Amino acid sequence: MQRTIVLLLLSSFSLWSMPARDMGLDEILKATSQQNLSIIQARNSSEVADNSASLANAGLLPRLDLSSGSTLMNGINQTPAGEVGVENTSLSAGLNASYTLFNGMQGLTKYQLLNTQAQASELQSDMIEENILLSAANLYVNVLIRYDNLQISQEQLQISRQRLEQALEQTERGMASSLSALAARVDFDNDSVGVIESRYAVLEAKRSLNLLVGWDLNLDYQPKPLDYDLGSYEPEMLLYAAENSNKSHALNLNLEKQTDLNLKRTLGSIMPRVSVSGSYGLQQINPDMDFAFDNPDMNTTAGLSLSWNLFDGMKSKSISSGRLLQKNSKWNTLDSKRQLEKSLSSALAYYEKSQQLLELKANTLASAQLNFDQTSEYFRLGQVSSTQFRDAQLNLSRAKSSQIQARYSAYLAEMSLWQLTGQLEDKIKQS
Repeated sequence: MQRTIVLLLLSSFSLWSMPARDMGLDEILKATSQQNLSIIQARNSSEVADNSASLANAGLLPRLDLSSGSTLMNGINQTPAGEVGVENTSLSAGLNASYTLFNGMQGLTKYQLLNTQAQASELQSDMIEENILLSAANLYVNVLIRYDNLQISQEQLQISRQRLEQALEQTERGMASSLSALAARVDFDNDSVGVIESRYAVLEAKRSLNLLVGWDLNLDYQPKPLDYDLGSYEPEMLLYAAENSNKSHALNLNLEKQTDLNLKRTLGSIMPRVSVSGSYGLQQINPDMDFAFDNPDMNTTAGLSLSWNLFDGMKSKSISSGRLLQKNSKWNTLDSKRQLEKSLSSALAYYEKSQQLLELKANTLASAQLNFDQTSEYFRLGQVSSTQFRDAQLNLSRAKSSQIQARYSAYLAEMSLWQLTGQLEDKIKQS
């Protein structure tokens, strides 16, 4: 029986005796930033928007066209003397240039709009990356929690194994009834199941994290525990940092700027348009089918044009709509700021609550440990029942698990504060 117990215990530890590479949260986030497909796609989209923000797309560069052609004519002309056959070849080449000198500053405004849109795309890319990195941190913490719970399950199994061995030995010596051994066996089996479930939970948590990072799903590693001091924060400093660095709020400010620029473009469309153009051309007509281009006629032209749409097709309605959109955009920014203040206040309150719970859970764990130590001694002396011993054992395990959950909840609450203030990645690197 004792050999069977030892084999069961060794099998439960066999998977975790293999050496694995240590992996910290900073390494997880670095790998996620480099390999996550959604982050890579977001960066590519941002680069596309950045490439579009050019002087050419804004219409601020002159246009230059080169043209050439040849025409073969074969026909019959009617003359007083009768029909006369005509055949000739017309050859031409030309260079045309044009440039808009003034169009109500629409070109410059469009260039500013394209750059603002490129900045918005970059902010969206940063938001996607930041959210994914926070998800990676949450999944990493979940791995840590599952791993610590596995350690608790293994410790509990070790205690149950010792208790079972003791019960079997006492039964063999006639010092205790077989009921004690049966109860110890049931508890040992339950704890063995707990180890198996905990081991599966660790593997599943790692697979979820590996999927997000972009690694092989079955890649194994040893998670490094988070072990840094929790910080203290002033609401005013957090709000100042959030207003200057929060990605979502910055995006709303960017959209407000885009609305202003769109209105400027609409206002510019009712202004006159002044353009300059010029051309240089060569032309030669040869009799018969002759493609020689050795004596062409040359001509040059230059022009200045002014156009002004006297009737704009009720475009003033577009201006009125643009002003309304501008007001909506300002209100949206104001609402965004208020939402940010609320989110920041809630996150700070939750963080402070998590710290308080962590302190209480630490006290609970100390009491549970003391209770278990005393109960173990009384159980050894035969002064408490196996049921009381088991209750103390389970209470200690629950206290350990609860304290672990509270500790990592406090870490995650602090990370949420870092995200709201736009400092997530930098803060984690410093921790």
